[in-house]
Amino acid sequence: MYASCLKLATIIVISGAVAMAQSAGKTPSPTVSGTTDAAKTPAKKPVDGHLTRVAAVTAAEEASAIFLGLKCDNPGNIYIPTGWEGGWAVHKLNSKGERVAVFDPTSNPELKVDFSASLAVEPDGGDLYQLVFPSVIDRYVYAYKSDGSFKSAIKLKPGFVFMPTRIVLFPSGQFLVAGSEYGSDSKTNPRPSWPFAGIFAADGTMLKELELGDEKEMHDMAASGDPRVIIRGQRGSNKAVGNTFIEIGGDGNAYLMRWTNPALFYAVSAGGEVERRFAVDPGDDGYRPDGMHIYKNRIAVWFEKRETHDKIMKIVDLEGREIATYDELKVNGKPKDYLGAAFACYSENPTRFTFLGSEDGEKLQLLIAEPQ
Repeated sequence: MYASCLKLATIIVISGAVAMAQSAGKTPSPTVSGTTDAAKTPAKKPVDGHLTRVAAVTAAEEASAIFLGLKCDNPGNIYIPTGWEGGWAVHKLNSKGERVAVFDPTSNPELKVDFSASLAVEPDGGDLYQLVFPSVIDRYVYAYKSDGSFKSAIKLKPGFVFMPTRIVLFPSGQFLVAGSEYGSDSKTNPRPSWPFAGIFAADGTMLKELELGDEKEMHDMAASGDPRVIIRGQRGSNKAVGNTFIEIGGDGNAYLMRWTNPALFYAVSAGGEVERRFAVDPGDDGYRPDGMHIYKNRIAVWFEKRETHDKIMKIVDLEGREIATYDELKVNGKPKDYLGAAFACYSENPTRFTFLGSEDGEKLQLLIAEPQ
């Protein structure tokens, strides 16, 4: 079944095991827990239901989408980066799988774009914002109208050289941008090495650099070649940081998630304050988060165990309190339904999850699952 998705660009994540230090009356801060001792692994909690596919919609797209930074708006449109010369164009698909708009980074004739990255979408399906990397050292955000037409180029001005990888738009119009900045050890480790997160104004001016509390720890792990956070031979390329997710919650805060076990969350206000930190624990050291989406005041985190491909979906509230856990419905030890290669969308009333996949290896499909 999985062989049919060889054309899909899936994300390989190598990340560290992280625990939250608890201290009475204080905000917990993350610490690395490298243990694989089974006795220290939390007992696996019983699931509240099994995910089963209820629909499969074949889209008007080839099965070559890049499942990095998928977004979904409130009307249910899915925004999918796809391979494109001069950057990744974003294809907007409605719930029927129909393409309704294309956001093409080559549509701005003033800058040649080498590649593009994360995107942010207004909740009602309005303007779209995309991180782009022109053939210059500066980094930009391209703004598009909802129909895909180019609107403006916003130059990010942090005051130093950095590599942004994720962006989210606050209701106030400010951006939270996360990525890496070049550290003081750049002569021996030329890749971006220091985790970075900052609040930017609508014109690209940085208003505040954030201190999440994990920066030194994440940097030191990558600099030492820790296999929990880097790919062999790519020292300094920290996957726990590079594969960060950010989305806006129903309270207006941005929720930044590290690709760690447990998954670390930071709730950040538009003013740049870290309102709270919490962890979502899959209950097994073997799992890694493969995606995160927020619906109003609930967060869905999709975990996968690399060795066995077992998957679970954890639902928590905006303070990290567990609401439900779902796993894949299995028959004779094998998944009953193929749920796809990437988690694309989450909604409630009813509880529903949309994944992207392809059973024939040719056309992209929207695979819709519900708990039972």
